[in-house]
Amino acid sequence: MSQLIGRVMFIKVRRLIQLSICLLFLIIIFTFYSRWSSTSNDKIQFYDNTFNNPFLPQDAFYKKKSNDIAIEQLNYGRPDLAKYIHLDLKGAPPKANKFYESFFNFLEKLQMGIKGVLIEYEDTLPLQGNLANISHHGAYTKSDIALIQAAAKKHGLEIIPLIQTFGHLEWILKLERFRSYRDDLNLPMAISPCLNNTYILLEDLLQQTLDMHLDSNIIHIGCDEVILKYSNPACPETDRSISEIYINHIQRIVNIVRKIRPGIRILVWDDILRIDQFINNQKLLNQLKGLVEPVSWNYFPTFNKQYKSSRAWKTYPKFFMNNWIASAFKGGLHRFSMITNTTHHVLNNREWLHFIASSNFQKDSFSAIILTGWSRFDHFMPLCDLLPTAYSSLIYSLYMLNTNKFLVDDSIHDCEDLLRLVHRDSQLCESLPGLSIWSGISSLSVLLRKIQNRLKILNTIAPEYNRKHLFVRRHELHSRLSELRFLQKDLLLVQKTLNRRLMELYSEDVIDEWFGLYLTPTANEIDKAFIDFSPVANKTSWERRPLI
Repeated sequence: MSQLIGRVMFIKVRRLIQLSICLLFLIIIFTFYSRWSSTSNDKIQFYDNTFNNPFLPQDAFYKKKSNDIAIEQLNYGRPDLAKYIHLDLKGAPPKANKFYESFFNFLEKLQMGIKGVLIEYEDTLPLQGNLANISHHGAYTKSDIALIQAAAKKHGLEIIPLIQTFGHLEWILKLERFRSYRDDLNLPMAISPCLNNTYILLEDLLQQTLDMHLDSNIIHIGCDEVILKYSNPACPETDRSISEIYINHIQRIVNIVRKIRPGIRILVWDDILRIDQFINNQKLLNQLKGLVEPVSWNYFPTFNKQYKSSRAWKTYPKFFMNNWIASAFKGGLHRFSMITNTTHHVLNNREWLHFIASSNFQKDSFSAIILTGWSRFDHFMPLCDLLPTAYSSLIYSLYMLNTNKFLVDDSIHDCEDLLRLVHRDSQLCESLPGLSIWSGISSLSVLLRKIQNRLKILNTIAPEYNRKHLFVRRHELHSRLSELRFLQKDLLLVQKTLNRRLMELYSEDVIDEWFGLYLTPTANEIDKAFIDFSPVANKTSWERRPLI
């Protein structure tokens, strides 16, 4: 009996000890959670949902204490920095009467510090005289240009025309009539600085452009990515370096522009100016002093050390009163791109924001930032990132520049959700031209991925070798081909709907090119699949192995 009582007491004591341990463990967890939740609440107001975004780089910035991050975010946001939106019309120029009034109204109502629009017209200008037959056959009319000017003025936006005057003149130099104007006769990229006719042509182009932009006080003369070979037969032998020839050309263009409109400010891309031949030759740079305002562009989400430590940042202020920077909100990633990569472009704008906030610069070191929106990498490149697919990137990038805050990634795919998150009226979405194109292309993108997945599966069921010998799992092949037929019908339906939406904003040639690039190849793959697999699908008996 005493043994039984002892055993019962032992069990009770053991259970009491176990219960005490459990209670102690719960108290520790509760205490830890209480402290964590109080600090995390403080962090949330500073991080603004930062850690809900899986695409953010986990760099040293995020390893700092919450108070440090709060201070940095307060300092980094630049709502005061003037912002210009770049429209690249060398690809998919929108219908003037369907786009500009609505888009400019949206930019004004967005209230994010947008001061103006940089328009790269390329071959869409309605030129006359000796230049009458060099523009796109569907170029804007003079009334279209007047409409753009009026809409901009109505909504308080400045128009800066961008006219390339050295490189990227493919749209002119591709023509046989202007072949002799090329720097390299085999390449229609850069115009030769050795010909008097070069400057007659460029003066005519600049004169007509400025005549159509009477209210513009700034012009951009391009001059980026110039690969000068100095190989035109008209070029004499010279002791001058390529750098000196480049500077001389810019001086002549500036003189032309100021003869047409004295006092106008002149922007120039800076990628050529920042190379060693210029930065290490202040005598050369001095020849441009007071003539131009360089625009430093970089479209990467992270700047390399070489770019950050470039001597240009300390040299430019000595020679140029105003310095600009340029990020990208579309077209800054891939030359072949169906939908704008919002994350990439937002990170690019964040990188600029953090870079100009570094100790190397005063707050007024830069006059403005241009958010570029490229439609082609150059005149011969395919269309990329139709503007409506970049609306979320534009809004989010502007928000980033103004606040230095990230948003929950899932929210950026719907216009109304996105505007609510950036504390704007969601009804503004209604004024965005071509908004239905955004959702239509997103739906098409999802469908194309499904089709490519089914095509891949088909090729695993019946590889080329098996098809050659008509030796496949017929029942699974039939099932997969049936799925593909349903997807083919969906593709035709989406194409029809999207075509109708695109017609509201774009001309027939733009729609034809876009479908030819992004939809037709997959449609052709489907047709080919049915042809390739039909002999295999109809076979009902097979030979013994081996197949050869």
